[in-house]
Amino acid sequence: MYKHFVITYKLTRFIPAPLRGLLRECLNTETYDRFLAQRRDPYHLLESDYVAPGSPYTLGIILQESHYHKNYVAACREIGISYRLLDLKRDDWIETFLKSKCDAFLAWPSPERSIWKEMFDERLRILSEDLHQIIYPSLKELWLYENKRRTRDWLLAHRIPHPRSWVFFDAESARAFVRDATLPLIFKTTLGASSRGVWILTKRRKALHMVDKAFGAGITPRRALKYERQRGSVYFQEYLPNVQEWRMVRIGESFFGYKKGRVNEFHSGSRIKHWGAPAETLLALTREITDKGGFTSMNIDFFETEDGRYLVNEMHTVFGQSTIEQMRVGGKAGRYRFDQETQQWVFEEGDFARNACANARVKHLIENVLRHD
Repeated sequence: MYKHFVITYKLTRFIPAPLRGLLRECLNTETYDRFLAQRRDPYHLLESDYVAPGSPYTLGIILQESHYHKNYVAACREIGISYRLLDLKRDDWIETFLKSKCDAFLAWPSPERSIWKEMFDERLRILSEDLHQIIYPSLKELWLYENKRRTRDWLLAHRIPHPRSWVFFDAESARAFVRDATLPLIFKTTLGASSRGVWILTKRRKALHMVDKAFGAGITPRRALKYERQRGSVYFQEYLPNVQEWRMVRIGESFFGYKKGRVNEFHSGSRIKHWGAPAETLLALTREITDKGGFTSMNIDFFETEDGRYLVNEMHTVFGQSTIEQMRVGGKAGRYRFDQETQQWVFEEGDFARNACANARVKHLIENVLRHD
């Protein structure tokens, strides 16, 4: 099916990155994107059912359009856990999932298209609350995933410090806010990873134009499919100059962290990591926030302001990672864990974040959920 894309793939290396981005905004590249995702998945030609000798459980791995489910596949194979690949998009998905007889289901929602994210939100809720199946990460963590409005309201509800932000579902209220707001302002689309849906607005005319566009034709995040326009609401955030950004991660009782590098105005999507031990204050805040939400699979991006405050910028329950480690201290990969007896943070050297932390998620699901169910 994808044979004719091979030539296209080879030719793209000669196309400048800005032009590639422009072509994505003008053309429907959805099928080509699926080809690329499949090409990067070393397991896509394997059978959908895998039986590991002596496995005490069978896990359902929900297919993800960008093939991030490959991380769960790799984790199950490395740990020795049987699995079945299942398609949430099917019309008969309920019958298929129940007949699978899986002990739990591993999810990694697809936010690349709004309808895919809606599908995950809707059907995972039915799977968990009405069909009484175990899903991991938890329903609440998955519901917050890649939705800036939901995350902002959750932070407000729990009085967790974060950059001041404003959400409007009414165009005139948004315009009135912009007319009096202090500039610069940050504009964010609700969906959109790696700063693709983020604009720094320095001129009031541009900010008003973004409002009109959001309540009119809609706004498409950079590099998103041309028809993925988000409309009907706006999200503004205060501009904080010269902040540092930390990526903190909790998977079960394993904690990781590193400082994000910066490209131009953005840390997200820079892929630059400054390794080193995060401050114990950040470790404690990560533990406190995740305990408050009952989260066991979550990253939290903290802004460190010029005056020393830590503010939660974003939260994601699953996340891609270009390197195996989530932390290096003294040049060594490892994790932190909190010792209850000594009330101290302890660094442990080791390989605890394999396959974008999927190994750690599967182990936590088995050891702390299934064995206690």
